[in-house]
Amino acid sequence: MSDESTVNFFLLFYECILWMIAFLALPKALYQLIVRKKYRHSLLPRLGFLSQSIKQNQQPAIWIHAVSVGETKAVTALARALKQRFPHYSLIVSSVTETGHAEALRSLPFADHHIYLPYDFHHLMKKALRQAKPKLVVLCESDFWLNFLNCAKKQGAAVVLVNGKLSERSMRRFQKVPFFSTRLFNLFDLLCVQNPLYQMRLETAGAPSQQLVVTGNLKLDEDYPHLDEEEAQNWRKKLGIACSRLVVTIGSTHDPEEEELVKILEKIWEIVPHLLVILVPRHPERFTEVAKILERHDISFVNYTQLSQAQGNHRVILIDVMGMLRLCYQLADIAIVGGSFTNKVGGHNILEPCWYGKPVLFGPYMHSQLELVELMKRYHAGQQTSLDQLQEILMQWLLDEKQRHLMGERGMELVHDLKGSTQRTLNRLNPLLETFKGLEGYVKDENLINQQSA
Repeated sequence: MSDESTVNFFLLFYECILWMIAFLALPKALYQLIVRKKYRHSLLPRLGFLSQSIKQNQQPAIWIHAVSVGETKAVTALARALKQRFPHYSLIVSSVTETGHAEALRSLPFADHHIYLPYDFHHLMKKALRQAKPKLVVLCESDFWLNFLNCAKKQGAAVVLVNGKLSERSMRRFQKVPFFSTRLFNLFDLLCVQNPLYQMRLETAGAPSQQLVVTGNLKLDEDYPHLDEEEAQNWRKKLGIACSRLVVTIGSTHDPEEEELVKILEKIWEIVPHLLVILVPRHPERFTEVAKILERHDISFVNYTQLSQAQGNHRVILIDVMGMLRLCYQLADIAIVGGSFTNKVGGHNILEPCWYGKPVLFGPYMHSQLELVELMKRYHAGQQTSLDQLQEILMQWLLDEKQRHLMGERGMELVHDLKGSTQRTLNRLNPLLETFKGLEGYVKDENLINQQSA
C-alpha cells in the first residue's frame, strides 16, 4: 500500500470513529439540549452553518482557536499583536463552548469574526477552511483536532500551537496510538509550550523535537482591567458591602464544590458572622442549581440580578451573570479558586487574583495547571489545601490582615516577574510570518506588543 493510500485509509478510519462517538453521545447531547438548555446557540454553527460574513470573506485570514474561557483570555494579547501586524488580514476567533464564545466577544472585540469551531468531520472542516482561507492557524493550549489541522495544511496554512500544554493522562493516551499522534503532531510547523515539563510530554507523545520550544505562559501577559478607588467604592456600594465586612470571593466553582464549601462556610460564620461571600459558578446553566444549594442550607443570599430586592442582611451574593469574576476578585480580601476541589476538572487559573494583590486558596486537584501551582508555591502568594484543612487556613487568614497583605504583594511580584511570553512567542513566530505569501499590509515592528492595551 502506498503512503498516500495509507494516509487516506487512516483518515477514513478516524472519520468512522468520530461518527461512532457521535452516535453514542447523541442521547446525552439531546438531554443536555432539551432539559438543561445547553448548546442552544452553538449547535447549528458547530454543524457547519457559519455566518454569512465568513462565506463572503475575500481577505486572507489568521484563524485563532481557543476552546473555552481560560484559553481565550490567555491568547488575547497575542491576537491583538497579530492583528496590529496584519491589519489587512481577517482575524477569525473560534471557540467550542458557549462561555468561551461569549468571552471571545468580550476580550477580542477587534477580531473580524467570532465563530464556533465545527465538529471535526472532514466535510465540515474542509468547507469551513475553504471559506475562511487562513494563512495561519493558531491553536491555544491543547485542543487538537486531526481534520481541522489536516484541512488547514491542505489549504496552505501554517499551523502553530501556542501556550501549549499536555497532561500526563493525555500523554499516555497518545503513546498508546503512535500511528495517530505522530500524524497529528507532524501537522504543526511550530509548537510553543509553557514549560520544559510540557515540552517533554509532547515529545514523548510523538511531537517532533525540532518544532518544540518553551516560550512561557501567555496567561501572565493578559491585560487585566483594574478598578480605581472610586470605582471600587461604587461597586461595593452597589453590592451592599459595608466597609466593616470581610469579603471572600469564590470563583469558577463546579459541582459538587459549592455543597462542600457551604458546609465549611457555615462553621466560619459562627466565628466571623460579618463575613460576606461572593460566589461565582463557572457555568451559567448551574446558577439555579447553586441557588437551590444555598436555599437548602438556609443561607441568606441574593442573586446579582436581583440586588434591588436585597434586604441588606445576606451572607452570599450569587453572581448569576457571566464576565464578572475579575471584578469580584478585586472586591475581595481573600480569593478561593474552584475547579480544584474536584478531580473532574483539574484546576483553573489560580494566578488571576494575584493581579489584584489578593491571597489565593485552591484545592488539591490541579493536575491541569501544575506550572501555576509551582509558581504559587515558589512566590508564597497562596496556598494549596484540602477541604479538610480549608476551614482552619481560611480562619487564620481572615484574622490576620498582615499576612493577607504580604501574600497579596508576593502575588503581584509573581505576575510582574514572569511577563513576556507573548513577545517570546511572537519572536518564534516571526520566521513563519515572514514567509506568508501576499503580505500586503504587513507591519514589522518588534515593539507592537507594548501597544497591546491600546
